[in-house]
Amino acid sequence: MKLDRNLNVNGMGKYALLKLRRLEEMRSGTFGDLHPSVAGAIKLLESAGLIDWGDTPETEFFVMRLKDMFSQAGLVGYGAAASSVDHEYAEEIEGLAKRAGPSHPNCKRPD
Repeated sequence: MKLDRNLNVNGMGKYALLKLRRLEEMRSGTFGDLHPSVAGAIKLLESAGLIDWGDTPETEFFVMRLKDMFSQAGLVGYGAAASSVDHEYAEEIEGLAKRAGPSHPNCKRPD
């Protein structure tokens, strides 16, 4: 199995990130409302089933950016575990690990 981003012509992966901290910064007014166009866009994505908030045991997730200083170790362990089931997938993960953490040009402590 290959990573989605290595299969698609456009290089897009399986998921995208919604920057929730940035979203909170966009709130304004007495009640901390979002601009109607932003609120409407989120509602549209939710109603289409395109946003998974990860707020239930079934949908919970943990995201690692390759630039986070600890991501390389996490990906190495993930790849090692995957190698017993799917060697091709493990190699894809190993490729990510080689570019992650201290090997990433923008390596930084996660925030």
